[in-house]
Amino acid sequence: FPKVSINRYASEGRDLRTVADLEKGEEAIFIPRKCIIAISDGKTCTVGQAVRKETSGWISNHTYLAIRILTERSLGEKSFFSPWLQVLPKDYKDQGMPQYWNKTQRAELSYTKTLGKSDGVLENISEMWNKIKKVSAVKAMKWTLEEFKWARFTVLTRTFGCTEQGTAETMMVPLADMANHDFNRPTRWDYNDKKAGFTVRVVRGVRDNEMLTDTYGNKGNDSFLPVYGFCVENNNWNQARFALPLRNINGVSVKNLERLHVSKCAYDYNDGKFKYIDSSCDTQASGSSRGGKELFSYARAIVLTEEEYKEVKLSLKTYLGPVSRQNESRALRLIDKKATASLKRFDTTLEEDLKILHDEKRAPRFSWYRNAVLARSGEKGTLIYFKKLAETMIPLLLCTSIEEMKANPHYRKLQAASKKENFGYYATRYFEHVVQPLVTGHPTDSQRRPNGRQS
Repeated sequence: FPKVSINRYASEGRDLRTVADLEKGEEAIFIPRKCIIAISDGKTCTVGQAVRKETSGWISNHTYLAIRILTERSLGEKSFFSPWLQVLPKDYKDQGMPQYWNKTQRAELSYTKTLGKSDGVLENISEMWNKIKKVSAVKAMKWTLEEFKWARFTVLTRTFGCTEQGTAETMMVPLADMANHDFNRPTRWDYNDKKAGFTVRVVRGVRDNEMLTDTYGNKGNDSFLPVYGFCVENNNWNQARFALPLRNINGVSVKNLERLHVSKCAYDYNDGKFKYIDSSCDTQASGSSRGGKELFSYARAIVLTEEEYKEVKLSLKTYLGPVSRQNESRALRLIDKKATASLKRFDTTLEEDLKILHDEKRAPRFSWYRNAVLARSGEKGTLIYFKKLAETMIPLLLCTSIEEMKANPHYRKLQAASKKENFGYYATRYFEHVVQPLVTGHPTDSQRRPNGRQS
């Protein structure tokens, strides 16, 4: 690889560096298909085939990748992938993963969705291990749960979602997987069928010895920490979790309420007491884009009145758009109430957390403690955003004309809010797509669709 090299620092730290100046559009890395491990490779190897034959029910794709990695590691230096396996982390305890934190450390994440997601990862790993550990080929390999956890964390932290010959594929790509995260990455990657390999190109000029980064996606610290073991300062993609009623609060029997469409990438869980939905500040985007479309769709449904329900068609394939000024106000009040309840559970306030983060002696950069505070403060910030959104929009929804709205002090505060900040940007989008059309009677495209009521 004449254009990049692996730079090592600390005990397990590493990144990618250029070894020459690269021009915009230049290919920085090419990894041939034979050097890649894909899901299909895990399913077709000896152990993978045995698992498919001897187990019933769902086995995750990440499990098949882990099986192939453990198979290669068992071959030692005889494995074609030995050079790559030797530079992988030996132990994820040193990678900042909260799954390995002690009781005191975990307490710093109390009542966060971050901790729930962290535990969920371990639960899935244990579930998959219990399914495959009795398979004859797995028993013959004498793998342990700890080895399987290592392989699953390796998969979790370094896969690429690609398309190979028109089919969606998840791949482990040596060298390319050493790139650290940066939202403003200088690279773009894909799998090239014609070249039969994985390519990484730069989209701007990159200097010699500059770090070659990638983005791990538009994720909040509530995902970065339990999946990768780090947090990002000033992250605008943080989500919060809302615990909502399972039934309509007005006693309306809403058909298929529990199945109202939620994107595959949005957290949607029913524990018999509440329906939990995650949301960022972007209420116009779906969960697959870290948005909160699902939150409002469900909230509108559970505050419907009998009269509103008769005029609204609920679909499992789309979202419930804005219904009426009154319905939207009720939905906002419910979300505000749930946000308030969540905030009261924390031992610290957002202001206290920000003060901790300001003191880098108390919370050093990259430390587990700083990451814990970044994760929980990110969730609090999102909850506070929704409280502020309700406080601003409910008075505006009481207006009956655009002139009345513009005279409202909440409208002037919204107009004065900086569009560079979360509230100014996302609240303005919500106002333009939801509140203003409801008040003026000019529906947006979403309100013209079958499951959004036409004003």
